[in-house]
Amino acid sequence: MKIAALLLFGFILSLHTHAQTTIQMRNLWTRPQVHVLFNGYSLSFTIKDIDRALELLYETGDTTFGTSCGLDTGSNYSFELFPGTKMEYHNPLEPLMQQGVGAFLLSAGHAYIEDSKHRIVKAIVADIQPLPPGVDDAYLLFYDPRNNKMLFSGKMAADMYKKDLGIN
Repeated sequence: MKIAALLLFGFILSLHTHAQTTIQMRNLWTRPQVHVLFNGYSLSFTIKDIDRALELLYETGDTTFGTSCGLDTGSNYSFELFPGTKMEYHNPLEPLMQQGVGAFLLSAGHAYIEDSKHRIVKAIVADIQPLPPGVDDAYLLFYDPRNNKMLFSGKMAADMYKKDLGIN
């Protein structure tokens, strides 16, 4: 009986982890200028990566955000996001990152992430929620594998799954 219960438990865990992917973060060769505070984590992105992701998003037919974020690379931009995407945004960068390109950049490994103790997060776990029929945006949750704490949640266009930033 114990073996059957253990096998069932293992099967359930394997189904749950099947939708999860571990992503290694890449080194950012330039200083990140956009800093997102989310659930105790600091996620930093370069404007070059954001602009390239916007170009790829525009190629999929999504013209919501344009092809450039229009930010000055000599400045720093910081803001806080909260779990869920039905929040009231106070800054134009907030919907851009949470509903536009933030999830894509994280899934490509193009971010510098620190936890609340300023330790660098070198790998993250992405949990991709299944797409309901007729929906073009996937909802992604990202976790710190050390403590399974959510470090970002956002949407990504389904057409962006196989896109390559082309930035190393």
